[in-house]
Amino acid sequence: MSDELDEKRREKVESFKIEFNDDFDDEFEDIQSDGPEEIKSDEEPQDFSINLQSGGSIEDDANDYPTDDLSSYSDEPQEPVRQLDKHEFRAAKKLDKKRRRRKAKKNRVIFRTVWLAMVVFVSIMIGEYIMVGVNDMLAVGREDDMVVEINIPENATLDEVTDILADNGIIKNKSFFKFYAAVTKSTSGFTQGTFEVQTNKDYQALIDRLQTETNRTDVVNLQFREGISILEMADMLEKNKVCSADEFLEKCNSDEFDSEFEFIKNVKNKNSRYYKLEGYLFPDTYDFYVGENPHSVVYKFLSNYNDKLYHTKIRFVQGEKKATVAKRAEKLGMSMEDVITLASLIQAEAANEDDMYVISSILHNRLDTIPNDGRNEFGEGGFKNLQLDSTIYYPYKTQNQVPAALRKNYVSKYDTYKINGLPAGPICNPGLAAIEAAVNPSETDYYYFCHKAAEDGQSAIPYYAKSEEEHLNNRQEAGLL
Repeated sequence: MSDELDEKRREKVESFKIEFNDDFDDEFEDIQSDGPEEIKSDEEPQDFSINLQSGGSIEDDANDYPTDDLSSYSDEPQEPVRQLDKHEFRAAKKLDKKRRRRKAKKNRVIFRTVWLAMVVFVSIMIGEYIMVGVNDMLAVGREDDMVVEINIPENATLDEVTDILADNGIIKNKSFFKFYAAVTKSTSGFTQGTFEVQTNKDYQALIDRLQTETNRTDVVNLQFREGISILEMADMLEKNKVCSADEFLEKCNSDEFDSEFEFIKNVKNKNSRYYKLEGYLFPDTYDFYVGENPHSVVYKFLSNYNDKLYHTKIRFVQGEKKATVAKRAEKLGMSMEDVITLASLIQAEAANEDDMYVISSILHNRLDTIPNDGRNEFGEGGFKNLQLDSTIYYPYKTQNQVPAALRKNYVSKYDTYKINGLPAGPICNPGLAAIEAAVNPSETDYYYFCHKAAEDGQSAIPYYAKSEEEHLNNRQEAGLL
């Protein structure tokens, strides 16, 4: 039985036929044509058995292929097995490496092709993005001669501004506009307000326009008359939507402007005043913006005051050199605080500009009596009290303006019927004529004045007196008694 089994095994081995495809035969012949490699070994060539269709790898060690007789315990026909000598094994191994190199080369070609395609695709996309963005940046393709009105909210972000511009057809590429703003460091600083914008402007022109307050179109032009009070100013600003009255008054009682204006820093008795900046808000015509910052509003008044009184030269007396109001006050030995306070009283009491200079003289004459306990050269007294009706209800103009809860027993600490000399501060914001009169009074010996009420479009008629008796006659003639 054993002999028969051995015989069958030998028959199977001898009948082994290895099958190669055409490609393998060609490549194998090419390798064999190169000649066998030189065997640098003293060992005798060994036979190797390999099953080329069994899934084994040529890389496996030759010792993994036994040279013993093959045994099969299956009734199925076995794949033919052929023994390879060392030369054939090395040739097969070389063929396998060559296949691997060819496959790797093919894979590299595919990878490079895909990579190149991706590069080209991305380049085209980036190029198109840049081209479209640059065209939009330079306003290429936008409609010419179109003006659009837009509103920028307070503390607007770049995203908000971009959306507003895009929604109004001023820009087309929002992402490129943001990119440009970031590169030029223009992502903030946009001004609140209404702007008129031309659609054919490039990005930089748009940004410059929206970051410059003077380009706003929501301008409010207001004229403040001479003698207007700070409360009237606050009400006027609020009614015209420039800023709220409360915010304006808060700024007028703050110390925010001390570092910017020396004349404000010099105010020492601010705790005795109703409003620190009363008198320094120079009455004039101003341009404001809707919703303007209250600090900016107050700054405009103070800047104008500073220019008019400290930098503008005028001639006060014929024949004398021109000088600023500040220099004129210094020459008279008056502080600018006293000048403005006196000017506010003159502004509130005078019927016209000519009247201002006479009233200025009367007030100077009364003030000059204070060192003499309020007695003048005629022997009359009581002039330490200036006795001006305009001061009775300050900071209100009339009793009816005093809040109802305070009206009945209201007493102003500026009331010149009760205090000596000038009040702690101005009672209004005087104009330049009243200020000039305060530092350039007429030369008179009057101590009293009164006015006949204006009627039929005519201004009030002034009356002046040296003595109390003359003053009583004037009051009777003016219809005041």
